Amino acid sequence: MLWTMSKFEFKNLVRDRMTAVMILYPLILGGLGKYLIDNQLVEGQALGVIAMMVSLMVGFAYGAMAGFSLLDDRDDQVLTSIQISPIPLAFYLWFKIVFVYIIAVLAGFFLMWFIGDFALFAGEILLVSMLSSLQVPIVAFLVNAFAKNKIEGFITMKASGFLLLLPIGSFFFLDAKEWLFSLAPGHWAGKALQYSLMRPLIDSGFLEMNLNFYQYVGIGFLYNIFLITVIYRFFIQKNHF
Repeated sequence: MLWTMSKFEFKNLVRDRMTAVMILYPLILGGLGKYLIDNQLVEGQALGVIAMMVSLMVGFAYGAMAGFSLLDDRDDQVLTSIQISPIPLAFYLWFKIVFVYIIAVLAGFFLMWFIGDFALFAGEILLVSMLSSLQVPIVAFLVNAFAKNKIEGFITMKASGFLLLLPIGSFFFLDAKEWLFSLAPGHWAGKALQYSLMRPLIDSGFLEMNLNFYQYVGIGFLYNIFLITVIYRFFIQKNHF
């Protein structure tokens, strides 16, 4: 059944023009970032910001894609039909989210490896990609908690885009001021990536960060899972499921 549902979900995502573009969008952005970095068109901290943002965009963009896929289902009364079928609605919702989450993890891993600017082992890249991709359920359920159609969904997605600006602001602070930006779900993956970029200076004792790589990743997982729980319950309440 899972294989059949996976094939159906993939066809749904590539059939719709908007979600199909969203699948390719982070990869195109990654190619552009790689071009800017390899050709030294950006230098200094701008290089680190671009590398970090390209990696964080994957989770956000694929979260928006999952959100629009859910909006499609609501427009087509699919969720109403699921409620009177043997398949539990929660199982269907989470299947769609996990399906996109796996795509986001694979795409994020590929982009970080392709950019090649992070001093990370393969396992560490996978950890950061898994953490960054937790933005998928957060953005998807947030869009569907406030939007009733694609137009409202697009407005909600644009409004929630400020969540990506906070990790950029955090990049310029290594002291306690970084915690002012820590409410953003992407903050923790962004800081883990920043740690990897500055690892040579940190290991040499020229720089210090508040936490080490694994502490940023560990706390990031706990915080993002907490956010997912809260936003999922809010989404269920708003839609009276």
